[in-house]
Amino acid sequence: QFVAPWGCSSIVQWHALAWQRYMHRYGATREALAALALNSRRNANFNPRAFFYSQPMSHEDYFNSRWIAEPLCLYDCDVPIDGCVALVITTAERARDLKNPPAYIAGWGQNTAPRRTLLHYALDDYIECGGSLARKLWASAGLGPDDMDAAELYDGFNPSTLYWLEAAGFCRQGEGGSFVQNGRIALEGELPLNTFGGSLSEGRMHGMGHIAEAVRQVTGRAEKRQLKDAEAVCAIDGSPMLRGSGIVVTRSP
Repeated sequence: QFVAPWGCSSIVQWHALAWQRYMHRYGATREALAALALNSRRNANFNPRAFFYSQPMSHEDYFNSRWIAEPLCLYDCDVPIDGCVALVITTAERARDLKNPPAYIAGWGQNTAPRRTLLHYALDDYIECGGSLARKLWASAGLGPDDMDAAELYDGFNPSTLYWLEAAGFCRQGEGGSFVQNGRIALEGELPLNTFGGSLSEGRMHGMGHIAEAVRQVTGRAEKRQLKDAEAVCAIDGSPMLRGSGIVVTRSP
């Protein structure tokens, strides 16, 4: 009754409202989202499982794509796919004799929305809920953002990745737009981000693809996108406002 009568009844519209507020508050531009989308597409071209494998995207392609809910365009939205992910969890002792090297769960955290959902997606809710989850995650793992060799951050809608970067402490609040520029999040960059293509370019697996990629990276099974000496990788799933969960996996116990 609060949103539908005014035509604001889809989740992409709610994300668009929050992103519009973010741009107004922090002076960010669409170039921030373009950097994220282009990085994900580039990484997907090293991932044979990705929906957009062998389908590169240019800066012009991104900016020429149609609006879905302004200021979010087609390539700010993840791609629905049919797929599945299976995670086998056991003790470290049993994992020692497995054919493939295991990934060790160093810590985890989860959180729910700070207030009733589906009435509004206020930007401050993203900040509050995302920060709460990140504090739990780092406390559980005994590690922090500076210890991560890569980050697999939920990108069902492109702005969510920026919110998670800030909430998890990879950059300061309001600085996500500049943080992702100039190759910093590329496979060879300071913080490789969504190394498999993310939901934007591998396909929507509701965060499970992010966890699977974190495991692949620390166990040396990420094929052509494999990072050198990936010791610790975090995967965070879900919209920061609605709910979220995160895990840190490591190469060593």
